[in-house]
Amino acid sequence: MDVEVRIIHWDHGASGRMIVTVLSLRIMNLILAIFAFATTTSVDTFLTVTARGCSDAIMEKVDIAYPFDIQNSYFTTPLCNRTSNPDGNKVYLLEGSRSSAEFYVFFGVMVFLYCIAALVVYLFFEELYRRSNVWSIVDFVISAVITLLWLISSSAWAQGLVNLKYYTDLKKCGLFDTITTCSTDNCVQTEFPNFGSLNASVIFGFLNMLVWGGNLWFLYKETPWFQNRSEGTPQGTGGLPEGDPQRI
Repeated sequence: MDVEVRIIHWDHGASGRMIVTVLSLRIMNLILAIFAFATTTSVDTFLTVTARGCSDAIMEKVDIAYPFDIQNSYFTTPLCNRTSNPDGNKVYLLEGSRSSAEFYVFFGVMVFLYCIAALVVYLFFEELYRRSNVWSIVDFVISAVITLLWLISSSAWAQGLVNLKYYTDLKKCGLFDTITTCSTDNCVQTEFPNFGSLNASVIFGFLNMLVWGGNLWFLYKETPWFQNRSEGTPQGTGGLPEGDPQRI
């Protein structure tokens, strides 16, 4: 991939190599987008709570999965002496991270679809690309917007993950303190959710931002803005006038 990027053309006559380079970049963008939203939506974990203040304590399991609206997840209390109240009382978790997770996944899917559309243009409409500078400008502008949105969505999801970890630690977030029976039953959380995949999803989000940001330079060189600037500089002189003694 790096080799292809280094041989990107410097004149308009090497458009074949340029298209191969951009195709390689778009394929890489597509794969990273898949990793970003797939590692977010594939999570299926849980937490468990029980009590240590009695011998007949019940263990309650709370499932945690995308879109992480854990405020709708609950366990039942009391965890001891349930015979007096078989159905129990529902205790809901405090707060979820649905909005940031859904925005992150939605944007990742949109980027995935855009990469497919770009690949179709480069593969099947190559002549149109060579004849007009419109697509190179459009691709550059959209890529700049995507870079910014990767930063925004990844930052929002990173904060959402921090909140998710906090509110699934029932002792730390203070949920046990709001349950009256826990003061006598000694409620404890015995298992915590595994958020390893979500940690990876945040990393992929910021990695996408860096890769798209790096792509901007190569896409900019295909726009008329860069080409007009290059044509204004005499080739082979490094911008120095002819006959300059410093010219090598």
